[in-house]
Amino acid sequence: MFERIPAEKQKYGNGESLLICGNVMNVPQEIKALYGTVQCVYVDPPFRTGEKFKRKRPYGTKGWKTGTPAPSYDAYNDRYTDEKAYLRLLRKLIHVSRELLKNDGIFYLHLDWRMSAQARQLCDREFGKTRFLNEIIWSYESGGRTKKYFSRKHDVILMYACSANYKFDITKVPLDRTEVRRNHMGRGMDEDGRMYGYIRSGGKEYRYYDDEPVYPGDVWSDIGFLQQRDPERTGYATQKPLKLLERLLKPVTEPGDLVADLCCGSGTTAAAAQALGCRFAAMDLSPEAIAVTKARLKPDNMTVICPETKDRAELLCGYDNDSGRLRVYGITAENKAFPAKHTPEDSLESWEMGHMEEGVFTAEQTFRRSHRYPELTLDVKIAEKDIDTVLTTDAAGAVRTFRYVPESKEI
Repeated sequence: MFERIPAEKQKYGNGESLLICGNVMNVPQEIKALYGTVQCVYVDPPFRTGEKFKRKRPYGTKGWKTGTPAPSYDAYNDRYTDEKAYLRLLRKLIHVSRELLKNDGIFYLHLDWRMSAQARQLCDREFGKTRFLNEIIWSYESGGRTKKYFSRKHDVILMYACSANYKFDITKVPLDRTEVRRNHMGRGMDEDGRMYGYIRSGGKEYRYYDDEPVYPGDVWSDIGFLQQRDPERTGYATQKPLKLLERLLKPVTEPGDLVADLCCGSGTTAAAAQALGCRFAAMDLSPEAIAVTKARLKPDNMTVICPETKDRAELLCGYDNDSGRLRVYGITAENKAFPAKHTPEDSLESWEMGHMEEGVFTAEQTFRRSHRYPELTLDVKIAEKDIDTVLTTDAAGAVRTFRYVPESKEI
């Protein structure tokens, strides 16, 4: 049988990166311990839209195969009716970001038309006006249109340096010149057959060859918003595309650098950092955001700190001595968003085997559902003496930990 036990932390590999459920208004000690060590901080806070956002998640084998069922769960609340309260949040986020950064670090603050002007003033006070580098405009075509004014189809990303000696290498984000608008340039071909655009000025001709890279300016219209059926989608509202975060991170980081995100949401920053070989410290107020972020990351070199669900759910699991296999049948989890007819097996989105020591669960094997692998592995070959602890995550993102008690030790 298995009995419920609390896990204070979850550890994967060396546990160097950090994923934590926490509130920036009361900065966790694990974040404070990183002050002065972070190369890049990206913050994508609520925009003060007045909305309450949901997230959708496939449910069970059928849901991960076909997209239905996919129940909706709460994501985050952006109903800031008090502007002063919202500005207190922004001020705190900017200040903590400045504390986290190394001397050569870079800060990005991602907002839209609603509060970007006020945020610029707050950043100027925290970093100094001379440390402002860019107001990046991310332009996209998603969403509806209006005839009352020009449709608002862009976000603003403010970019600040921690000092004059900041790290930035634009050559890491080249664009194909053939995809860049040529404006008024003429076209030509040289004696070697190379195509180019050209401008004549002051009696001279300036050539820009198609096979040579060009680099982004501060208006980005080549990165689209994620479409509904994009395989990158996690179902989390306002998710940003990986391409956007990769473009932001590449020029300012090296593999091994530490990247922080204080409002990690769906986890795009952490996923981009992991793909670039960087460590990350990702935090969010919402346990649901932590569950979504964890699910899209490789389960290695990471420590997760997030409160577990407190309920009476049980792990349905058995050990077959003849075959030497541990079989998981599911979890007796309940959630009002689950389909009316659901099974313990479909309620389980992932499970992990490992061991518990002093409140820390260290994972050794991880099994997850995904669009590529919708059917969850439910049994493993293992000697009974090696079974220690199982950690489960249900379809709603609730996490529970269970310790194995052999029948001979049951009371």
